[in-house]
Amino acid sequence: MAVTDRDAAPRYGKALFEAAQDQQALSAVSAQLAQVNAVIEATPELMPALASNNLTQTDKTTLMGLLTQDAGDLVKHLVQILMANGRILGLPAVIQDFSDRFDEATGHVDATVTTAVPLTEAQAQAMNQALAKQLKAKTVGITTVVDPSVIGGVKVQSSDLVIDGTVKTRLSKLRQQLLTN
Repeated sequence: MAVTDRDAAPRYGKALFEAAQDQQALSAVSAQLAQVNAVIEATPELMPALASNNLTQTDKTTLMGLLTQDAGDLVKHLVQILMANGRILGLPAVIQDFSDRFDEATGHVDATVTTAVPLTEAQAQAMNQALAKQLKAKTVGITTVVDPSVIGGVKVQSSDLVIDGTVKTRLSKLRQQLLTN
């Protein structure tokens, strides 16, 4: 069975992470990969163009140069290796793998907090501290979502963890209990 780009991504992500760690450049490489990922997301036709047989090698090299123009040698070499090995479409998955490894190494966790009304700055800070303690993380990146249908309370999602203390969920559970009894 052939190895897909997504299957190969952890190998490349791990190799890049270890090389960046050896050079004490984890934060720099992480920031550079975030920039590359932003370009990929802003230009959806870029990755298919790089993988296409319709462009000349010179055109592909020019595109890769534009993609990595602000990146350091490690990121530039990664893109070149992926291109040479026919795995350029796996670049977003490699970036995600590196990001996951970086977050784990730095104790960073991302969480989505859903509330019925916007959180004040003080509430957001208190939520950040509470989540850091609950999730045993050094830092927590919170994305807030306002959804009036939750009525009240808070729903927190982080990776595979969901903490749902919303009024909507409580009412739904109560309705289920009433209907089953």
